[in-house]
Amino acid sequence: MSSDVLERRYRLLLRAYPAAYRRDRADELIDTLIGDESTTRRWPDIRQSAALIRGGLRVHGGSSAPRPTAVLLWQGIHLGAMAVLALGALIGLDDLVDAFQFGGFSDPLTVLRNQVVNEVMVGAVLVALVAGRTRAAAVLVVAAAVVPTMIAPYLFLNGLPQWWAPVVATPLILVGLWRPADVPSAPRANAVLVTAGLLVLHLISAEGFRVVDMSTRLVAASMVIVGAAAFLWVATADQRLLIAVVPTLLLGTLHQLGNSVSTGELLRRPDALPSLVVAVLLAVGAVVATRLRQRTRA
Repeated sequence: MSSDVLERRYRLLLRAYPAAYRRDRADELIDTLIGDESTTRRWPDIRQSAALIRGGLRVHGGSSAPRPTAVLLWQGIHLGAMAVLALGALIGLDDLVDAFQFGGFSDPLTVLRNQVVNEVMVGAVLVALVAGRTRAAAVLVVAAAVVPTMIAPYLFLNGLPQWWAPVVATPLILVGLWRPADVPSAPRANAVLVTAGLLVLHLISAEGFRVVDMSTRLVAASMVIVGAAAFLWVATADQRLLIAVVPTLLLGTLHQLGNSVSTGELLRRPDALPSLVVAVLLAVGAVVATRLRQRTRA
């Protein structure tokens, strides 16, 4: 009975792997994990559980694909486009709420021109990407980068991140049109999950570093450290995240550069230059490491 319970719990952990992989390898993995010997254990070993989760993340990231580097790059680009648009939409929604809180109801047409048009168009691009309509997304993202500015230059003149989001996403989506036929697109559910994870990464508070109250600084620092550690634990397994996070961090840098801040302030901003440089280095390292593993396997 204990072995049956243990097997069910191991199979639950195996859901971290794609369905096709489970169909081919699940029984083999269960035999390796449990074997024929009787056991009184009812729960999987912690190290084995972590290894199974990371193994599933690696397979999602293309480690078992015939061309893992191609999967890493092309799916990473697609996920990056989704993530940067989702982040832009989230920032735009927050700005829209603030606009109505501070007098927007007295002049709704201005809010409509300045913010709502951009928000709707960015959302439309994101929906097209999630639906797998890449060509429609390519047309919509170019429109989202141009039309809102033609209607009202407010976002452009202030260099706000929600204006930069479709601008950054445009080359990513256009390049994605040339994805090789033997490289599958990122599964829809997985792409949404990865995008949500990147949004959570950006929601971690970092403002406490610049306030006077020491307890707030410690809480903010702890949140950033724990969040970064969790992200790296996942991203070093599914390395597409290291590709996808780069354009989202670029939004902070472009916004700060547009506001002509000093070099010292730019270097202190965790959402600007330092984190972008680290992300680029990690992404390059992921590509190099994947290519080396591919050559070794060949």
